[in-house]
This record gives sequence, C-alpha cells and structure tokens, in this order.
Amino acid sequence: MPKGAAIPRSTGSGALKEKNVAKGEIERLPSGVEGLDTVLSGGFVRGAAYIVNGPPGAGKTILSNQFCFHHARAGRKALYLSLLAEAHDRMLAYMSSMDFFDPSQVPERLYYMSAFSTLRSEGLAGVLKLMNGEIRRHKAEAVVLDGLFVIRDTAANEAEFRQFVHELQGQAGITDATILLLTNQTRQANSSEHTMVDGWIEIMDEMDGARAVRSLVVRKHRGGGFPRGRHEFRITDQGIKVFPRLESILPVKARPHASMSRVGTGIAALDTALGGGYPANSTTVLMGPSGIGKTTFGIQFLAGCTPEKPGLLFGFYETPERLRAKAKSLGFDFGALIDARALDIAWQPPVENLADELGQRLLAQAKAIGAKRVFVDGVAGFEQALLFPERLSMLLNAINHTLEGMGITVVYALESAHLYLSEELDIFDLSAMVDNVIRLHYEMRGGTLRRYISVLKVRDSDFEPFPQEFHIGPQGVALEARPDPWKRGGGVKHRLERRGRKRAPRSKR
Repeated sequence: MPKGAAIPRSTGSGALKEKNVAKGEIERLPSGVEGLDTVLSGGFVRGAAYIVNGPPGAGKTILSNQFCFHHARAGRKALYLSLLAEAHDRMLAYMSSMDFFDPSQVPERLYYMSAFSTLRSEGLAGVLKLMNGEIRRHKAEAVVLDGLFVIRDTAANEAEFRQFVHELQGQAGITDATILLLTNQTRQANSSEHTMVDGWIEIMDEMDGARAVRSLVVRKHRGGGFPRGRHEFRITDQGIKVFPRLESILPVKARPHASMSRVGTGIAALDTALGGGYPANSTTVLMGPSGIGKTTFGIQFLAGCTPEKPGLLFGFYETPERLRAKAKSLGFDFGALIDARALDIAWQPPVENLADELGQRLLAQAKAIGAKRVFVDGVAGFEQALLFPERLSMLLNAINHTLEGMGITVVYALESAHLYLSEELDIFDLSAMVDNVIRLHYEMRGGTLRRYISVLKVRDSDFEPFPQEFHIGPQGVALEARPDPWKRGGGVKHRLERRGRKRAPRSKR
C-alpha cells in the first residue's frame, strides 16, 4: 500500500448490539467445534473479531471451516476470504474428507473468495473495502480472513497494520458479524493486534517425547469469564474435538463427611477391617506392586453389582474378554452380569490417549448406565496420557468429586514400585485425590513371598490398622484369620509388652 494512503474509517465499533448492552446480555455465536464452546463459555461473541494463531498444520484452517459449515447448515450465511495464493478448490478438496463438509452449502450459504489480487492492486484499504462489501452483500454472520500475517508483511509500518486491525474490528461491530483472523505468526502478547481485538486463541502443536499433542489456549475473550489454561484437542474425520481441562470446568465442592452406610468389598474379612466395607460415595485406592492382586480385588468389588445398582470397569490393560475369563477363574460370571445390564466394561487401548478425553469418557459412561460402583484399573492410564504429569492429582480430584456427586463408590488400582510395606507413599498428593488408602504388599516369610493387605486410611471412619495375609484361589481373595492383637500372645500388644520388659533393666543401669 502506498505510504500516506488512507484506510477508510468505520463509523463506529463494538461487539454488542445496543439492545443487548441495555439488558446486560451478550449474544454468542456457536463455534460448531465440540468442546470449544465450553472453553468459550458459550461460543464466540457476536459482532466480535478474534485472532486465531498457530503454526502450519496445527488446525487453524479446519477449525475455521468447521465454524463456517456449522452456520451454513443452520441456515445462516458464512464468508471465507483468503489472502493466500492457494486455490480454494484445493483447500476444499482437503476439507471434503471431513464429516462437517457439505458441498451443497457452497456457494449459496458459504461463499469462498480470494482477496489476494485485491491486496496486490489496492493494498490494505482495498481489502477492507472488499470485506465490508462482501459481508453486507452476503449478509454473513460468520466470517474468516485467512492470512493476517500477509497483511502484517504488506503494511508499510506497525502503525498501518494497527490501523487495519482497528478498522477490521470496527467492521465486525457495525455488520454484527463474528470475524476470525487466521495467522501463523507468533507475536508478543502486547502486540497491537492482540490489544484491539475482542478475542485471541492460540493453537499449539508440540512434541511430548515421541508423540505429538495439539492444544489451544484462549488468551483473551471479552464478554465474561472462561476456563483459562491449556486444553488439548484432536483432529479426526469429524473435525476438531476439544477436551477442556476437567479441573477447570467441573464444579468442585468441599467433601462432606463420609457416609455412615457401607458398600461391600466382596471380601468379608476386608469388610470387617473397614467397618462394614468401603464408605458409600467415597473413593479408594488399592496400591500395590505388579502381580499382587489389585485387579482381583476390583473384580470381587464389581461382582456385587446388580441391575438396580450397576457397575463399571474402566480399564487400560486387559481386554473385556480377558477380564471375563479372569473373573470366571475366580468363580464370578461377568458375562451374566453384562447380559443382565448389571455391569459394563469400558476398555481403553494403551495408545496415544488424552487424559481429559479419558476423563470425559469415564464420566459419560458411568452416567449412561447409572453406575453405583466404578473400578478404574489403573491410575497409570491417566498419568501416561498427561502432557503435564503434575496435573494428575487435580484431574482425578475433579473426576472423583463428580462421581461422588453421582452417588458412586469408586475404587482405583495404583501400581506401586515397592514390593514391601514402605514408610513412603508412591504418589504425589494422594490424600487430596482419594478418601481411603489400602496397601497391598509382600512380606518375606521362611524364604517365601507372601501377600499382605494393610488399611492405611479411611476418611472420617475407624478401621483396623493391622496387616493381614491373603491368598488368591479359585474362590477369589481370602484373608487369613489373625489372632486378636490386644490379647496376650496375640501379636502387637504382646510384642510391645515384651519390648517394654527388656528395656526396663537397661534404664535402671
């Protein structure tokens, strides 16, 4: 654009209609992207301008086309203007593999056009004039300008670029159209374009070891609060699906006192040690090394499910067929429970999962079947899916609060690195995540490894804090009867008394 050329000024700007301002309301435009409207607290603000930036291949073009086709299918008008040299037919050919693509909407409700030649011949002022005319001619409510970085590179200076963004934001308010400005440039947060637009969404595509993870951050969104931070997403045949961070969207309240009612563990002696079973609507973690029997404890817990009070096994490592066979070898007919709709098994193949996607799936499945018992086998499946492992306690805490609020008693299996009972727990913030902690561990007796169970914690409830040996046989888990520790010769008290007698003579010397 020649220096000194004037950019036409708008007569006003603003993202809200006057009637909505008077009422204190904000009209929003759905994005058409599953999960994104949750992050945007309802969708894009109508009549607002948003910058969407990210590297090539991150998903900007798919997101913006998904937005346009959603509005076209709803009977509204959308406009897609490109400042890139790439032909639209080539872009549409790529989009045609997506489920949201509907060629019948083009060009009647979704109109594609290039502003590349206009930019070359008439400069920034010509692009603004073209946009304003086409938005009004097509009565477009959803508008995309693909290639904001081209405007930045064409502008004579920063002031000219800033004036262009200002006028574009003004056009959004005047025409009542929501405009997405796509760019692959990463500029400072205090750059002029970010301060003037109503919203800013940053898309990232980064490596986590050998896997690539896409995520987005809403940096700015005028018109109300929104869940901040990083939210991961996938690109599938259905288009983009966003998985909001569960701890940022699930309501979390202070845990009430544990229920006085109990839910049977499936093991009579363990019920006794816990004061009748797991406290109802609580979360329990079974910690132990590989092979100790965590899954077996979970199977016996779920064996008590009924059609009136169904259960869910949410697992990562054993297929439903193997779990049914394992349950049968312990004397439990999971096939019959599944046929009676008393039990459901949700298997998550150990592939490149996203933790919030797993959490959504767990909550949705538990709600769908009206579950009252849930066994998650195991916690590592969530931890390995996290881009930032330090999120684990916050994520599970949010999931647990939701499940407890649904009246569900939850048991987790957690792999431990310690074979024997250790003074150290293996996981960060365990108390913040669960109500009850049970440790499965080995002890060496007579040159043989023996299995033991120790109850370490039951929230707001008394319990028996004594290790008990257990065996796994054809009838499942069986705990050995132990002597009363408070009777003479019966264990803990007797040993303490003997130690006391030995120490006394030393203290007199």
